[in-house]
Amino acid sequence: MEERVLDVPSHVPRRARAAAMVAFATNGALPATLLARYAEVKDHLALSPATFGVVVVGFTIGAAGAFHLPGMVLRRMGMRWTTVIGTAWIALALVVTASGVAVGSAAIFVAGLILAGFGDAVVDVAQNAQGLRVQEVYGRSVLTSMHAGWSIGAAIGGMVGTAAASAGMPLTLHLVTWGALCVIAMATAARLFLPDGRRPTAEETTTGPLSRRAMLSLAPLALVALAGISVEDVGNNWSAVLLSTERDVPASSAGIGLSVLLAAQFIGRLVGDRYIDRVGGRTALITSLSAVAVGLALVAWSPGAVSTLAGLALAGLGCAITVPLAFARADALPGLRPHAGVTWIGWVMRTATIALSPAIGGVATASSLPVAVSAVALIAVLALGLQLRSGDAPMVRQGVDGGFSRIR
Repeated sequence: MEERVLDVPSHVPRRARAAAMVAFATNGALPATLLARYAEVKDHLALSPATFGVVVVGFTIGAAGAFHLPGMVLRRMGMRWTTVIGTAWIALALVVTASGVAVGSAAIFVAGLILAGFGDAVVDVAQNAQGLRVQEVYGRSVLTSMHAGWSIGAAIGGMVGTAAASAGMPLTLHLVTWGALCVIAMATAARLFLPDGRRPTAEETTTGPLSRRAMLSLAPLALVALAGISVEDVGNNWSAVLLSTERDVPASSAGIGLSVLLAAQFIGRLVGDRYIDRVGGRTALITSLSAVAVGLALVAWSPGAVSTLAGLALAGLGCAITVPLAFARADALPGLRPHAGVTWIGWVMRTATIALSPAIGGVATASSLPVAVSAVALIAVLALGLQLRSGDAPMVRQGVDGGFSRIR
């Protein structure tokens, strides 16, 4: 395929890349700052652990409930306004959660989480669409490093939340202030976004279910994304439990497992784009899925804590590029409305996340936690098998002339 090189000033995509990084960072920073105060929220609302576990899933339910609406909103409003307005929506929704805590209403708190999750689903599609647009102009992989921006933002948001709690700052004041800062940062950065590209037709701006053929094409990529997100679920919800119950690590130190996984994932996202460009998208997917499968197997069956931590690190490195690659390939599939592939993959991930942790818990109760983690590893094995059977695929959406843009 012959490349079509456009005379785009080099500073334009560089600034757009930085702006997209800000979008990912604010998207991570907004919910993370509330997560850091969840223990305080639980106490204020006088919730039992079981009830609190049901309450906080509201964010994921709201995101899954967006269905295919994010793609429709994005096609109508464009990437810039969708991201800015969506970020403001999330910030306001989190203020609603704070008001629920202030008046002692769990129902208001849940309503705020549901609204925030809905906005998060919309922003997630918009920021990935901008990242893919920047990647298209660069003509090489850059999306993975943008996902690293989310990790940085989440870490900063968590630290801000911890500091606010330590200082005794009221939750409402904390979320109003932090939300305003994030919205201002996003609105400023969005001015540097690349334009959306071609204007969608009237038919493309409408919404509707994907065809059976389209879903069959997207299904292997959904498995790739699910393999990646399942590693995060194991790390977030089960790594400390496994280390303390199966590897005799003191409960006070068991959180090291999540830290190791997230650090490895962050490193993988920093170097992932170079690796993808060096070996190609298909090879990168095969190696990343292999790392996830082997890493989770080590986590499940390693005899000691050190080897278990090594497994978490390997799985973290592997999952660093799975979701960005799945988004890039879904966006490049022919015959879909703009952003429909990214929207569908995101919806599958969020919907599956609702059931994933309870499923792990169910298998662990019926058998053991190592068996449950092994079952999660099978997702990566299945995704790997489908990738081994398929050919390579483009990483950017092709234009009508079959080419793509690259900066000089």
